[in-house]
Amino acid sequence: MTDPVVANASPVFTVDGELSRDLARDCVRLEIEEGLEGLRTLRAHLIAIGPGTTGPQQRMLHLDGRGVDLGKALRVAIGPATGQRYAFEGTVSAIEAVFGDGEPPVVVVHAEDALMRLRMTRRCRTYREVTDAEIAAEVAAAHGLTADVAVDGPRYDVVQQANQSDLAFLRERARLVRAELWCTGRTLHLRSRANRAGTPLTLVRGNHLLSVRLCADLAHQRSEVVVTGYDAQARQVINERAGAEVVDAEISGGRTGARLVGRALGGAGSLRVREVALTSGEAAAWARAEMLRRARRFVTVQATTRGTPDLVVGSQLRLEQVGAPFEGGGYHVTRVVHTFDNVRGLRTRFEAERATVNEVV
Repeated sequence: MTDPVVANASPVFTVDGELSRDLARDCVRLEIEEGLEGLRTLRAHLIAIGPGTTGPQQRMLHLDGRGVDLGKALRVAIGPATGQRYAFEGTVSAIEAVFGDGEPPVVVVHAEDALMRLRMTRRCRTYREVTDAEIAAEVAAAHGLTADVAVDGPRYDVVQQANQSDLAFLRERARLVRAELWCTGRTLHLRSRANRAGTPLTLVRGNHLLSVRLCADLAHQRSEVVVTGYDAQARQVINERAGAEVVDAEISGGRTGARLVGRALGGAGSLRVREVALTSGEAAAWARAEMLRRARRFVTVQATTRGTPDLVVGSQLRLEQVGAPFEGGGYHVTRVVHTFDNVRGLRTRFEAERATVNEVV
């Protein structure tokens, strides 16, 4: 039996541990967004007049602080009753009152997950003899969060956090070693892609997929990445490279952008000068991470489904009926936006990437 094209089941809101039927009743639009960089956000648009409004005309719902209020814990589940999933857990960070021309007033509730704490804390700090995993664990502990880290990388002599928020700092550390940052409940995760267990899903155009756009683009592909620096202790220049073999280790078949760009242009290298490595280990890790960043985005996907609560950042996708070069598995979801409104019901927009196109016979 197929699911209905429009999922009319309203989101389920829990505020400070208490089920809120009023928020579900008055919600006319909901957006929950998440990306690889961490910090899941929510925006809920609530009709502010209607049943339950008492007192003078200017009195509006959802602004008295009794239901939803700044600083309160908010948890939201989406999807039909048979497939409902928690899509957000966090804290209310902002409340808007919107009065449109000829439209009923709306209260917009904004919320962010536990990484909001890291976003609001700015520091200058020096770490010595640490790995990126140890840095993440220390930052998590400073905010009362549990750390779940599984990322490879060098041990640094010195790492400095220079007037950065803890969130910006961890995002930078994650970028350097191509790790993914996110939060679930009170747990901060920093994991390499190979160590991130995402929901496996199969999506079919014409069934689950309402629209999809796929693109294989050589513009940003490189046949190798070089990172340089100077090792003061060894008194020698650092020059580390990562080539197409790094990408080959992650795939099970197909043609990679790193190999194709080399054939098309006779070699296309990228010299990284933004960061200066102080050891060969640092340079090798950063070169590998940059090579993977480029290669994984050889094929990109932008699509909309008819509501997929199980779809999260990190999900492993298989796409069907999308054209011979793009058919099959190996897609990694990098951004998800779940939306609900009273016209279209539940919809899920997502972005995904893959390092290969298929061999076309």
